[in-house]
Amino acid sequence: MLALHEAADGWLARVRVPGGRLTAAALLALAVISEELGNGLVDLTARANLQLRGLAPDAAGALAAPLEAVGLLPSAAHDRVRNVLASPLAGRAPGALDEVDDVVALLDARLMAAHRLHDLPGRFCFLVDDGTGAGREIGPDVTVVARGGGKFGVALDGRPIEFQGDDRTAVAVAVGAAEVFVALRGDAWRLSETPGGADRIAAMLGLRLAPLTRAARTCGFGPGVVEQRDGRCALTALAPLGQLWPGLLRSLAALSDDVRLSTRRSVTLVDLEPDAVAATRDALATAQLVLDRSSGWIGLTACAGTAGCAHALADVRAAAADRARVRAATHPAEHWAACERRCGELPGTPVAVAVREAADVEVRYDARTTHVRSLRRAASLLLAQAAR
Repeated sequence: MLALHEAADGWLARVRVPGGRLTAAALLALAVISEELGNGLVDLTARANLQLRGLAPDAAGALAAPLEAVGLLPSAAHDRVRNVLASPLAGRAPGALDEVDDVVALLDARLMAAHRLHDLPGRFCFLVDDGTGAGREIGPDVTVVARGGGKFGVALDGRPIEFQGDDRTAVAVAVGAAEVFVALRGDAWRLSETPGGADRIAAMLGLRLAPLTRAARTCGFGPGVVEQRDGRCALTALAPLGQLWPGLLRSLAALSDDVRLSTRRSVTLVDLEPDAVAATRDALATAQLVLDRSSGWIGLTACAGTAGCAHALADVRAAAADRARVRAATHPAEHWAACERRCGELPGTPVAVAVREAADVEVRYDARTTHVRSLRRAASLLLAQAAR
């Protein structure tokens, strides 16, 4: 957030949100900042961070104080380092093996205390997995994994280490792996790009990688209510294209002091009493979030497009909105990108549309790639594929 990025609609600041957790005070501060310093648009990213848009090129100084006051900038030196993901349910979901809110906070604190991690690239990412696998689709560099009974393991680039310990020991191993990466990285941005990769980093920690096994199925969840393990409820709503705005942020702040963002461009309110769910659902619907489990927006994403990016070759957001009207929630996840950089596309996305040049649109579906001349034809092709 202190090194702004130029975009088509002004400059933008990325606000790291470890574990996706936002307090009511943080939501209100973001609403005010986006109105007074930006153009009122706030993006929810594929890493469950936020982007403030339409800023002036010198806005970083004005951002720092209000964000620091609500806990969103606890360390200027580690601004880019605090990429820590977790399930928005964080141990509350059926199938979770342990609570991990405290583990997220501990990892964040240890990252900020590690002087050698000042130079950790902004793309390097941590995941705290409560045992459900939520967030694994991002392809984290280092994962702290709940094993149950207060025990945790660590994985490097998705490969488990022959290690198990308590939360503090696991966090120490995770931070140590990041420090080794910084020492070895050269020009690498991700752990997988370092010479020797995960094997070498584990060896330098005095550990070994465990034999590869089939990955556990990730337990996903979409809009709607989930009963937590403690009998209370969590309510999730989808923000189409990850778009937030000041009025919505204020509405969320009025509903909860603990709002969770996710990599699926959703917001979750946790620890609700069952008798409060209906009124909360109505409030989220009034705030224009998606709560319908059959919505075509589920699993559908797009990059910033021509409105927000100078590299964009087409208005893919409008095309995605048209697509949402005819697409089923049960269709494979898909992403629409306005240029070959494919910003926002997650690894392994089964359906992807990318504009290569003015009359060349690449469509990937079921591992097959086809080229068509327009976004309209791309949409028609996807409709035909889904009808088979």
